Amino acid sequence: MFKSFLIAISVTFFSLNAFADKASDKVAIEAAVNDYFQGQGEASKERLFRGFAAEHATMVGVVKDETGKEVIKSWKDMTSVLNKWASNKKPAGGDLDGEIISLNVVDDRLAVVLFRSTTRFYDALTLAKVNHEWKIIGKSYILQ
Repeated sequence: MFKSFLIAISVTFFSLNAFADKASDKVAIEAAVNDYFQGQGEASKERLFRGFAAEHATMVGVVKDETGKEVIKSWKDMTSVLNKWASNKKPAGGDLDGEIISLNVVDDRLAVVLFRSTTRFYDALTLAKVNHEWKIIGKSYILQ
């Protein structure tokens, strides 16, 4: 009887701990996405680099070329992109309007976030948990 009680307590503790980990992961993922989005609006180098694993992250987007034709453009290193965003002399300002459409965590180390900026773009963001920290490692986007 006592052994069954200990097993029940252990399972409950493990379940609560796993639930707490998932909740804290969700908060950390949302914080990384918010640092990216609001950091872009504020031209905040600190926030942008906090959200991205800049040296290793990539970005792919569907954009229009000079003739108006849709083309795919890619960036293999986000460092220069983030520095460009941070040097914007006329940023949109903080508290931009955007929302996470969906957030899926896989194996507690990989997450995919679909994000919508109200008037500018849709993102598909890939985040990885490395050394207990969530960072954006890939961004794919289309303009609205």
